[in-house]
Amino acid sequence: MPKTMQHTSGIDQIGQNILQVILSSSNSQTILSDLACKIGEFFPVDACVIVSDDASSSNGQQIGWWQKKGFSEAEQSLLFQRLRRLQLKQDDRTLASCTSMTKSHLFDALENLFQEILPTKTWLGKTTRYQQKTNGLILLFQSQSTQWTHSESELLEKISESMAIAISQVQLQQQAQTKTRYQALLNHLSREISQSSNPDLLLNTCLAETCTTLEVDRGMILMLKYQNPLRAKGRLQQLVKGTVQIARQWNRNENNSDFRCKASFSIKDSDLCQKAWHLAPECLAITQGTSFPDLSPEQLPDGIESNSSALLMMPLMGKKNSESQPALVLGFIVLQHDSPRVWLQDELDLINWISVQISTATIHHQTLNQVQSIVEERTSQLKWSLDVQGKLSEKMRQHIDQLQKLNQLKDDFMNSMSHELKTPLTSMKMAIKMLRQDQISPDMREKYLNILEQEWDREYNLIKDLLTLQQVESGELTFSPQELDLNQTIEHLAQSFDAKWQPNKGLTLKTELSNPALKIFTDSESLEHILSELLLNAGKYSDADTTIELSANSKTTLKGKEIIISLANYGAGISPEELPYIFDKFRRGKGVTDRAVPGTGLGLALVKYLVDHLNGTIEVASEPVDDDSAMFITTFLVKLPQFQPSIG
Repeated sequence: MPKTMQHTSGIDQIGQNILQVILSSSNSQTILSDLACKIGEFFPVDACVIVSDDASSSNGQQIGWWQKKGFSEAEQSLLFQRLRRLQLKQDDRTLASCTSMTKSHLFDALENLFQEILPTKTWLGKTTRYQQKTNGLILLFQSQSTQWTHSESELLEKISESMAIAISQVQLQQQAQTKTRYQALLNHLSREISQSSNPDLLLNTCLAETCTTLEVDRGMILMLKYQNPLRAKGRLQQLVKGTVQIARQWNRNENNSDFRCKASFSIKDSDLCQKAWHLAPECLAITQGTSFPDLSPEQLPDGIESNSSALLMMPLMGKKNSESQPALVLGFIVLQHDSPRVWLQDELDLINWISVQISTATIHHQTLNQVQSIVEERTSQLKWSLDVQGKLSEKMRQHIDQLQKLNQLKDDFMNSMSHELKTPLTSMKMAIKMLRQDQISPDMREKYLNILEQEWDREYNLIKDLLTLQQVESGELTFSPQELDLNQTIEHLAQSFDAKWQPNKGLTLKTELSNPALKIFTDSESLEHILSELLLNAGKYSDADTTIELSANSKTTLKGKEIIISLANYGAGISPEELPYIFDKFRRGKGVTDRAVPGTGLGLALVKYLVDHLNGTIEVASEPVDDDSAMFITTFLVKLPQFQPSIG
């Protein structure tokens, strides 16, 4: 049995304790528990519960709990759940489970509740009233069956007056803190909306901070995509057709680092979405027991659960183009709470402001996307036009370059032909004139006849080169491969070389074959022309009394067998600037005219054509013999594939 207490001193003491808790605590979440502790210790009981019934709070009752012993966590949790569902009535009577006094409806419900979940506990309860309204409830519990004395009931009655004031102060603090949170949310979202250029990040921020501030359990942002957007503005139609896209979702008990969710379902499958759509621009608010999304299990998107809870669906409205036609519903902000919840007007006003801001940002983003799409389309068209103009300009430039090259080629051709035709003709005319003299010795006659023959050969070779060039370029050059003895071919050319260059410049030809019996299967006439022209070119540009090195060997590659022919000479060399153009038609290196080197500029061009004709490759390199030497070694490297002779 609780001890008998001195009323006056006890009431004064507990009153001071209650006042001290109110003045010293700034956290409304813990004040009720602190008050429960003071009362529980004042009455030698096992547990004390303080319930605050704030009509301005969306969550209904707030509960403070203190216990000394006797309650398990399961009992405590179940007790809280049931107490939050009670609606406190205005009642000033103190009643206990062990008395036979007439009970109010509230205390009837309490006794039934405690008899169900706490059958071994006895209790004493008293409602608190402030300004003629019930604002709370005090409950005392004992773990053993006991009789509450009349003095204890009277003492609780007296204490309830101070507790009514204390609970009122707690409610005022909670209201002030709630308004502060709301204002902080408005300020922060205003800054985010004005500064953010990322609509995805903006939606994430708005959803997360709204759910956190309002202390709800889950939140979603739904976006609507209509089958017929023009008809979707009329609210009179029975069924709107389209798709609900769950663009964002938030859950109090999960990691919400990424709020995006691309799940979707049909609008016609959700009665709540249809109802919320018809109510727009007003919101759909349900206080308890509503499952959302209200879909059958097979219609629920993957990763989405249907939860029974209090529900709020605030529409996101599009731009209103006229007074007679309603605005299009862009989507909904959906908030859910697991326990019953009254959606207060302040909360509705706050969420409505947020929905207007999200709608405005969404419309702004869509408008920007449309403008950007038009700009990109126009930019693409302009780019295409510029590309076409650029290609036309490039074609024009290529044509101009080609004409310039043709003009240069014509000039080079005329200069070369003028020199190569006039010089032999002049020599031939001089020789004929000398041969007409009556008194001419046999030696002189032989000399001039040789001049005539040499100049005729020169003119003939020029014409032959021109005809060969024409055949190659027109594709009329024939290809007759046969097996050749490379050693014999080179030996024959070496004899001709010695006869021409040994007496005049003292040049020596050194030949080296990896195999004396080296065979090559290719076009005979083309190969001889290539080797003859390369030897002629080497003789022209070699310094006197030097050696020209000619080598040949075979090599097996992944593509088959090939013959590699190398020809090197020592002389002035080829400059790096001229090297890329060495095989161009009628092009002659700088300075060759000054050095009186004969030629038309066709020789190496024909060599390149003929090597390509044989499916081979040719490379050229010209490097100084050493760092301080003015003499260069110029090397031509010809690679020819080996065709397999046909057996027939």
